[in-house]
Amino acid sequence: MTNLFFISSAFSQSQDGNTNDSLQIDTLSSSASLDSALLTKKIRTNFSIGFRGGISIGKLEIASPLENDQNTTGIGSSITVFTNYRINSKFSIQPEINVGKYRSNNTLYQIALTEGKVDYSISTYDFNLLGVYSYSIKDWFSLSLEAGGSVAYLQNSFGKVVAPNIHVGGFYDTNSDNQFEKLNYGAIIGIVPSFNFENISIQASIRYRYGLNNINTFDYKLNRYLSDSERTIQTRDIIFQIGFFVPIYKKEKVIGE
Repeated sequence: MTNLFFISSAFSQSQDGNTNDSLQIDTLSSSASLDSALLTKKIRTNFSIGFRGGISIGKLEIASPLENDQNTTGIGSSITVFTNYRINSKFSIQPEINVGKYRSNNTLYQIALTEGKVDYSISTYDFNLLGVYSYSIKDWFSLSLEAGGSVAYLQNSFGKVVAPNIHVGGFYDTNSDNQFEKLNYGAIIGIVPSFNFENISIQASIRYRYGLNNINTFDYKLNRYLSDSERTIQTRDIIFQIGFFVPIYKKEKVIGE
């Protein structure tokens, strides 16, 4: 009888021990599974986004100027939003959308058969595609070279004509939306110094934008001088900007760490 009780008691304790061990294993397994599910790390992708704003110093270059004609620069504005796709550690592709207001002051000898000045203002939406080569000088400082093309869509334009020798009116303004081509194609080169921090880079940008096509479509009735087919007008701009550059990160599960 005693033996039976001892065996029964021992069996019961053995079962309880197995159950407790099983519960501990299940708990550890569940905890490990939970920890594994929660174990992630931040990984940088090949994409980055950026923003820059600044000024433009440019002019409308008029071919075949007459005697006393002058082209002088005007100051405008430029705002750029861009994304950068990194091909490798040095090369990347950078599409951009830019809103620009470009200005030029031109002295033209024959406006209404007299000397006059034109203050041009052209607002455009620019779509740029650039190739970028980056070189790291220090961990906190790098230098990038940019080159590519630009297509600018004319939003609006304005020309203030000042002709002081005209007896009828000292000056007049003319809305010249229909007097310029809607599309302006150009080439861009630039240099970008970057100051790099943990999750952001502060960038400065210096660019030269060279207009490739003639944007002159002046109506003969409005301006006999600029309506001359030989009077080609092309944009020339130096653009100074400052902004920031932010890498895009993603979270990725890490198993077994």
